[in-house]
Amino acid sequence: GIASSAARLRPRPDAAAAVDGEVSKIDLADNTKVVDASPVYSKDEVEAAGGTSEPGAEKNSRKSRMGARSEFVNEREPVVVHDMSYPIQTSKWYRIIPENADFAQVGSSHIHRVPKLGHGLERVLFSPGVHCLQDPHSGVYNFDPYIRNITQPADFDYDKLTPYITSSKDNMLMSYARKSNKQFVGSTSSMTHVLSHLYFVVSAGKQPDISSMSMAFADMPSRFTRGMRYPASIALRYHDGVYGIDADKSFDVQDSILSILGKSLEKLLSSTPDEFEMFKKGNSWKVKDIPEENYHYVSFDDFILRSQLDCRDDRLPRRTFDLKTRGSLAVRMDLENYEVSKGYQILSMKGRLQSFEREYYDMIRSAFLKYNFQTRIGNMDGIFVAYHNTARMFGFQYIPRKEMDRVLFGNEPTGTKAFKTVLILLGKLLRTFTELYPQKDIRVTFDSASSSHTQQMDIWVEVLNDEAEAAAMQQYAENGFVRSAAQTKMRPPKPSEDATTAVDPFATADPLENSSLGESSTEDSLVDDPVDDYLDPADEIYINTEQPIFKYTLET
Repeated sequence: GIASSAARLRPRPDAAAAVDGEVSKIDLADNTKVVDASPVYSKDEVEAAGGTSEPGAEKNSRKSRMGARSEFVNEREPVVVHDMSYPIQTSKWYRIIPENADFAQVGSSHIHRVPKLGHGLERVLFSPGVHCLQDPHSGVYNFDPYIRNITQPADFDYDKLTPYITSSKDNMLMSYARKSNKQFVGSTSSMTHVLSHLYFVVSAGKQPDISSMSMAFADMPSRFTRGMRYPASIALRYHDGVYGIDADKSFDVQDSILSILGKSLEKLLSSTPDEFEMFKKGNSWKVKDIPEENYHYVSFDDFILRSQLDCRDDRLPRRTFDLKTRGSLAVRMDLENYEVSKGYQILSMKGRLQSFEREYYDMIRSAFLKYNFQTRIGNMDGIFVAYHNTARMFGFQYIPRKEMDRVLFGNEPTGTKAFKTVLILLGKLLRTFTELYPQKDIRVTFDSASSSHTQQMDIWVEVLNDEAEAAAMQQYAENGFVRSAAQTKMRPPKPSEDATTAVDPFATADPLENSSLGESSTEDSLVDDPVDDYLDPADEIYINTEQPIFKYTLET
């Protein structure tokens, strides 16, 4: 369950604005807004209802909170957002009751246009566990051998696929929001990372359940990977009364091999061999019409959300499901050199390496939460996973949403309540920030990894400057860094004395031996390469000197 019962948002006194290259303090009291929410309860009322006036203030209240876990599913779990006046004294609390909000489909359903699985793969949907493409004992193919070898990006014409449209440029999505009088629109790709960060805070760092794994993983970490806790940034694009929520990719120079292959592999799994051959270079001239994307639109709180529908089978309870192509461990750990990692194969069901179990374990820690939120936004039944190493396909597995709920939340009702809670909380936060900068494009960055407290998260808010962003992005694409105006020569940073044992704070998986952290450590680690020359890190920081940057801390 979600352990916390209250949350507050407060401006940080160390927040600063950059003006003419100098850092100066902001008078926070003059720039604060109160979250517009209803109903409102005083602290006394919250205490009378079983809450606490200061979350986590009483050290010996853990026992009573644990005893109340059974009441959580029914009515106990309010999440409240504090008002933003600083310093905080006699504040009121805003209580979120997830049961009072529900999802409603928007627009017409086009499920009948969603493609079905090909190559006999539909059998996987109704048989639990992993299904090998080729039986390792006899060598007999369980499915069409055509899908064994993966078409490489150089041989596939991606221009013939339906182009991706961001939320802020989706006219249909914007139209639904205006008709429904909603303030925000978003998609699964732009929302789920941020929602994951809010879940980390609201759940007080609750770890997924890996008790079903074999003994090979008994001493492996169970918490979410550091890659999952990497800061999430979104851009709110304002247009005619509605904010479009886009994933902030200011410094994403290019797509990874896994995201590129994911597009063509989804087409492969949902097409016949003859249909797929038409999308290969040399044959793509035969593709006359690019089909429209199939979306599911849903209304919740102050949002209109969009989910792409990948595949369907009318025999499933919710009919549709998501297609996920999962690159093997070696490929994920070194995406730039994926060609070298093609030799890594999945050879067994169980085990710590080269097994389907290892891929499932990594997926629990690094992707299950986002996958679960995506299926909820799209009202999908589950996910269909195809395991590969970028060169060949190994096997397939269907994971129902109920299974992900059990691993992540313990049960389906708790998962539903958690998802509604973080969505409502996000809506309250975004309304607060858009009141600070009305009718402007803004960036909001959520960072739950930097705080040592599991129930705290830093949030940064700034106005977007498209021209400055474009210049910075161009520099990053050309040089790998952002150059300040006064800089004429770039040198790598000087290593610390213990550079040989430096730990990458955003490693996404665990090496088998964490020697740099000690034998008993269960943290993720990767060793940075030492460098020689020195450069002041402050010279590397790009600052928008025209707009202030506000920093807030969310506490639960």
